[in-house]
Amino acid sequence: MSEERIGGIAGKILRVDLTAGKIWNEELSPREWREYLGGVGIGAKILYEEVGADVDWDHPDNRLVMATGPLAGLPVWGTGGLTVVTRGAMTNGATSTQANGFFGANLKFSGYDAIVLQGEAPNWVYLFIHDDKVELRDATHLLGQDTWETQQALEEETGYNGHMLSVYTSGVAGENKVRFAAIHGDYGHVASKNGVGAVMGAKKVKAVAIVRGNQPLPVHDTKGLYQIADQIGYELRNDPTTKGLYQLGTLGGVRNLLKLGALPIKNYTTNLWPEDVSGEIWEGPALRDGMDHRGHQCSACGMHHCHQSVIAEGKHKGEIVDEPEYEGWAGCGWTIGCTDPQEVAWLNTQVDRACVDVNEFGWVIGWVMECYEKGLITKEQLGGIEAKWGDVEAANALLQMIVKREGFGDILAEGVKRAAEHVGGESLDFAVYTEKGASPRGHDHRGRWEEMLDTALSSTGTLESGMMLSPQELGLPLRINPFDPDQVSMLVAGMLGRRHFEDSLGACIFTTRTSIEQLCNVLNAATGWDYDLEEAMRFGRRTACLLRAFNIRCGIGPELEKPSKRYGSQPVDGPAKDLNVMDHWETMVASWYERVGFDRQSGKPKEELLQSLGLENVAKDMWG
Repeated sequence: MSEERIGGIAGKILRVDLTAGKIWNEELSPREWREYLGGVGIGAKILYEEVGADVDWDHPDNRLVMATGPLAGLPVWGTGGLTVVTRGAMTNGATSTQANGFFGANLKFSGYDAIVLQGEAPNWVYLFIHDDKVELRDATHLLGQDTWETQQALEEETGYNGHMLSVYTSGVAGENKVRFAAIHGDYGHVASKNGVGAVMGAKKVKAVAIVRGNQPLPVHDTKGLYQIADQIGYELRNDPTTKGLYQLGTLGGVRNLLKLGALPIKNYTTNLWPEDVSGEIWEGPALRDGMDHRGHQCSACGMHHCHQSVIAEGKHKGEIVDEPEYEGWAGCGWTIGCTDPQEVAWLNTQVDRACVDVNEFGWVIGWVMECYEKGLITKEQLGGIEAKWGDVEAANALLQMIVKREGFGDILAEGVKRAAEHVGGESLDFAVYTEKGASPRGHDHRGRWEEMLDTALSSTGTLESGMMLSPQELGLPLRINPFDPDQVSMLVAGMLGRRHFEDSLGACIFTTRTSIEQLCNVLNAATGWDYDLEEAMRFGRRTACLLRAFNIRCGIGPELEKPSKRYGSQPVDGPAKDLNVMDHWETMVASWYERVGFDRQSGKPKEELLQSLGLENVAKDMWG
């Protein structure tokens, strides 16, 4: 490997000015690559430096960054990662959301670490990449096609299929700028949070299609890389904390979260399992055994999830569907009162094909069904649809109205917060969202306070500290009392930054479930650096400060850091029925601010913190 080339890094950012039809390459210095890595790290840098406060999510000057990281394309499990960073449509603020599949590996083998889209195309286009061949091609013939149809059409058009061609599209929802449109690719992999698909649609980009290229991707220590990769794979297969995930993906989430009072049943109206529903059919193995399935994993991955299945019975018998991850079982099932796994799997696939965030979809439909039950939304308003609890056909009919913005679907396409504000009255009391405009993931956070606090305080429209992995290496307790406000704020604050480090590596969070030290080891084997835990967390916290400063500059401040009335309500039954998170909210928030080094009054990262992280320019912007 030449001294000029950093192992694991292609070394180029692909810039595309859609307005001018101009395409060029940008290169960073070795110091910059180490400082920003890839993924959300490089995305946060571009977002902060290039998107001004007056550039809203649908403005041509907004940037849509599609980046991978230094592990993408290497023989480490789950290394096809894509991170999308932009100013998102739901919060009109910073966004970081991830998908896996083959995008990151294909991009790296074409010689790029990231794509930056700016401007707005005069007509609908798709971006085609194959090694050094990069073109904006006409996409008018693809309009109206869902995500699977778009992939199939481009496979036929380009002559590449399977894992040789990675296609990521915003679907029909993106065409119509549905606020919670996602970016979907490789048949079931979705960058879903904060309306990134709406941003893609606003730029008139139907898809990005990348052929698996032929560019070499050298590494610093090939033998060491394989050894560490094998060790991580062994841990995932055999460690008691990851073995279930290795075997079944997130299928076990439904039963596990029910026990914690964190399963979002019927739009937070109850936490009790219906008496007429067999718990056995919702056990992880049963969900898979009930439908024929085949593997459809991500690049270089040995995990046993991301499958496709065949519906075994009912109206849609014989149809091929995605095997839902936990959030699909929640958003297309329990949140809307559907308890038939076959129907949930079918609806989840319609959501993927339509290309909207399954979490926001669940909160929207759950809110509609509760409002319909209570007479606040009528059959006439819904164009003749009877939106009864658990009716997946009604839910799908509403989905089609939403993605085409037809009738009442035009209101629902704005997301649950704005839809509830439009209907007004008592309906506002039933809507689950954060005041910033986004909604939580598919859990009942009233039984999971750390995730509610993280979601409400996040700068990215979704969880920012994320799953609490190996907290003890950061000096945090392995377990806490989940309803102790001080312990909750300590854990969420202490973990801030870890997720940003993971999301900059180009790997899946399900295959990076190891220590930061081990992640540094594999990163160093690839690059030749000497990253350690301290540098990894410094990187993560610097990224968090960039995202926070961007939001503050855009007018998104502490006054919006709270849950809606229903989201922050006290459960009426279940394990957490005697606990009210709002009794402790201000205490938890103030404690979090103190621990992360942000100013409670303004929401800004404190000047001394920014200086210590090497963000002198941001300190000047924030504090003068």
